[in-house]
Amino acid sequence: MGISSPSAPALVSEPAALRELIARLRAEPVVALDTESNSFHVYRERVCLLQLSSRHADFVVDPLAVDPAPLAEVLCDGREVVLHGADYDVRCLKREYGWRFPRLFDTMAAARRLGRVGLSLSALVEGSFGQRLAKEHQRSDWGRRPLSDDQLRYAALDTHFLLDLHLELSGELARKGLLDEARREFDRIAAVEPRAKVFDPEGWRKLKGARELAPEGKQVLRALYVAREEQASAADRPPFKVMAEAAMVEIARRLPRWPEEVARVPGVTPHVLRRMGAAIEAALRAVRAPR
Repeated sequence: MGISSPSAPALVSEPAALRELIARLRAEPVVALDTESNSFHVYRERVCLLQLSSRHADFVVDPLAVDPAPLAEVLCDGREVVLHGADYDVRCLKREYGWRFPRLFDTMAAARRLGRVGLSLSALVEGSFGQRLAKEHQRSDWGRRPLSDDQLRYAALDTHFLLDLHLELSGELARKGLLDEARREFDRIAAVEPRAKVFDPEGWRKLKGARELAPEGKQVLRALYVAREEQASAADRPPFKVMAEAAMVEIARRLPRWPEEVARVPGVTPHVLRRMGAAIEAALRAVRAPR
């Protein structure tokens, strides 16, 4: 593969193409891997892309179109699998496919152990190879289809340089006598387990400005915080896209009259009122009800 600019990756979205990819990877002693999820756009995230690179080519597997489970044959069989900042990817892949990586190499952990200053993939690639990675699709909704050619090329860049980084970093670790230590760290990363999504109804206390609220405001904020979570789960949207934290805190601070003053609170848009209007009204009425 080298350190030249990548060509367009091969999109793998059919069983036959997946079988061909697995056959090609069997001969590879080291494989680079990354994932793209849609956590920024939904309440229940899922893996939406798997990017893989061999020494010769880049591939993007679409798990929404083809079951990637057979890839375990070449990713979980003991060959070295290279990821960058692997903790999140490992948790996602264990959660969705039950995959475990007996021989993982994390380029971020390796760079940290070597004392590198810039630990992002972009910084490492630019520092080692003089290549700048594009950033325009960082917040893409990877769960939407079809994907553009630009999105596929962007996604493939996350693994295109990993094998060259692996070669450079593993060599430096070995020369400095740090490789065994690094391997133990990689094993700890590979052993992480998925975290269950658990909602804490008292999480509102950690919001900026919550501590300064009057008792009635705290009651309103807690009610809105719980209601927002329920709406987010029902609509499969991230909570912050249902209602911003700052808007909830401001309503709790102002305790505006419903409905004439509520719409003047910053962040309370017509979209917010459609989803959260009933909850806002109920929370405000509860603190004004006669006791």
